[in-house]
Parts: sequence; C-alpha cells; structure tokens
Amino acid sequence: MSNVVIYTAVGLLVAVGIAVQLVINRRRHGRDHREQLEPILAEHGLTFISARWPGFFKVGPFPKIEVEVGRPQTRVMGVRGEYDDYRIVMCTDAAGNTHELWAKLEFEAFNLCRIRWRAGNAESLPPESRGLLEDSA
Repeated sequence: MSNVVIYTAVGLLVAVGIAVQLVINRRRHGRDHREQLEPILAEHGLTFISARWPGFFKVGPFPKIEVEVGRPQTRVMGVRGEYDDYRIVMCTDAAGNTHELWAKLEFEAFNLCRIRWRAGNAESLPPESRGLLEDSA
C-alpha cells in the first residue's frame, strides 16, 4: 500500500471522528431538559419558562474546575457516558417575578443522575424557593 492511501485513510477516519463528535455535542447542547427541570422548579413554587445552553466554558456560579472521585467510566464506541451539562434556566415565581438560575446536570452512564442548582442573586428568590439551591460554599 502506498503512503497516499494510508494518509487518505487516516485523514478520513479523523474527519469522520470529528463529525461524529460535533453531532453528539450539538445534540447534547440542543436539549433544554424541560421534562427534568420543570417538576423540580414546580416543587419549589417556580414556573419554568426556558432553559438554554450558556456556551463553551461558561459555568456561571459553579466552580470552573471540580474534582469528582468515584464516578464510573463508561464508553460506547468512543463516546464518553459521564459528562456535565449546564443550563441557564429562566423561571417565574407566584408574584410573576422572573428569576435566572443555573442548573448543572450530571450524567453517568448516559443517564441523568443529579441536578445541582445555583443562582447569581439568591436574595431575589422567594424564601420557599431558596431550598432548591445547593450551598455555594
């Protein structure tokens, strides 16, 4: 086999791998996770309006780097099953005031296992809704 064929095959494999990863990322970030977020907000007296992905490397009030020990490591055809996804969630309280919350969705083995909540301005939330937020210490 000549070098041209080898380089072409390697280049094609790399291009396909990049394309698959882009499709997976687009699918993950395109979801608003309304079916998971809305019931949690309703339990705390808030009404879901929308949730959007903030963008790459934007984590809001969550730490930029967190060390997590003890998470499983699953891969299916090179796609990792453990990842975190962030959402900026817009909601309203009973008085009609709009609030912005940040949700960190933690996935293990491709399944949502935990949702953590934080707010940039927790003081503006109604008292019954503050129980939703994790301790930011």
